[in-house]
Amino acid sequence: MARRQSRVLALRALFAADVGRQDPKEALRQAIEGEPEGFAEYARTLCEGVQEDKARIDELISRFSRGWSLQRLAAVDRNLLRLATYELIHQPEIPPNAAVSEAVELASTYSTEDAPRFVNGVLARIAEELGRPLRDRDPIQEEEVEKDHGPDH
Repeated sequence: MARRQSRVLALRALFAADVGRQDPKEALRQAIEGEPEGFAEYARTLCEGVQEDKARIDELISRFSRGWSLQRLAAVDRNLLRLATYELIHQPEIPPNAAVSEAVELASTYSTEDAPRFVNGVLARIAEELGRPLRDRDPIQEEEVEKDHGPDH
């Protein structure tokens, strides 16, 4: 539960920096203000990590979102993908299924109805590219995501 709350805080900060064109450090400071240090610490790790490796992360997302430029993705989805991709690359102690499942859950809460399937499909392809494939993956569902994904993303 602590990591989930940390991911929510990191998502808020990344979203604010992305959409509000706010300084990433200030957005993070505001997002974690008043939060328990346990939550704030991992949120800080996520936000700083995404910022440090943003070019590589964005390149992977762009490559595997097939037909959707990074800027055309909904801002919340773009930043959820960044968080989870960071975890897939730099947090080997977190099982890939856990990182992807958390991103999908957050997409269910904070984005559109189609977002969870889209996020799952993109992250599954990224995980495979990184040599961390998901267990029990459904390639048919991933193909459907590409066909059904509308212009909101």
